[in-house]
Amino acid sequence: MTPEQKRFEAVLKERLAERARLLIGADQKVVGLLRDALSQITAQLASQPAEWQQWHLTRLRDQISTVLVATGQKAGAETDLALRDAWQQGEDLVDKPLAAAGHAVEMRLTALDARVLSAMRTFGHERLNNVAAEALGKIGQQLGLVTIGSVTPFQAIKAVQALLESDSTRRATTIVRTEVSRAFAVASKERLVQAAPLVPGLGKQWRRSGKIHSRWTHDLMDGQVVDAGESFKVPNPGGGIDLMQCPHDPKAPPEQVINCGCLAIPYLKSWKVATPGAKPFTELELKLDARKAALDKAAKDAGRRQE
Repeated sequence: MTPEQKRFEAVLKERLAERARLLIGADQKVVGLLRDALSQITAQLASQPAEWQQWHLTRLRDQISTVLVATGQKAGAETDLALRDAWQQGEDLVDKPLAAAGHAVEMRLTALDARVLSAMRTFGHERLNNVAAEALGKIGQQLGLVTIGSVTPFQAIKAVQALLESDSTRRATTIVRTEVSRAFAVASKERLVQAAPLVPGLGKQWRRSGKIHSRWTHDLMDGQVVDAGESFKVPNPGGGIDLMQCPHDPKAPPEQVINCGCLAIPYLKSWKVATPGAKPFTELELKLDARKAALDKAAKDAGRRQE
């Protein structure tokens, strides 16, 4: 490995670590907001009379609506900040490692199209507002059941807690992780296309997430290299092939992008990389996911995966 490549790899590692910190931080902030909302709503429900006949549905629903609308707006604002940071980080994923390797492209390239990021920000904000609206509708159903005596106040409170702790939190964090990852991926993909004419042999390599229960189709993609402007050919779980410019490609079907943790990283064809093809599965992956063990054996038998 040349000194230039070592510097490239070191800076690339730093950029990816920064991305991981951003995703974790955005996720934790949104979860924290939902937990605060749960505490407020639980307190409101607990303050109601013990007798179901005395519950005031309209007033209680309005109080809960106020909490959830505010939570949706705050979550949207936090995600908006994360999307903007991810967009810049995606651009830096190309600029900074190339600069460390002696390819100063950053000052020679124009800014990425901000309209794409603006559309992503609007979409992410709307989706989080929808989570709050759907939660309010489901909570309203539980309150209605109390007022007609179908469930006890205690049962309703437990149902609301379960809703906010599991369903709403899961949906919100999925949106945050998916959309922030998408902003990063699209920005880096666009920057690669811009930089390619200035850096001979510049391409991109698909790298799997390393999650225990990842998409087997994406595990098969690991290590594949294409030119900066070309699409990856990704097997679709339902059959056939999806053409994707990058992981989280906005044009890809939902089954390929939701909660995906894969990356497309800059790749210079003239360099010898430590793991040119697919990365070996870890012992933990092989132990906890029998499917990965089968894929691993088949790939090794075909000479496509290292020991």
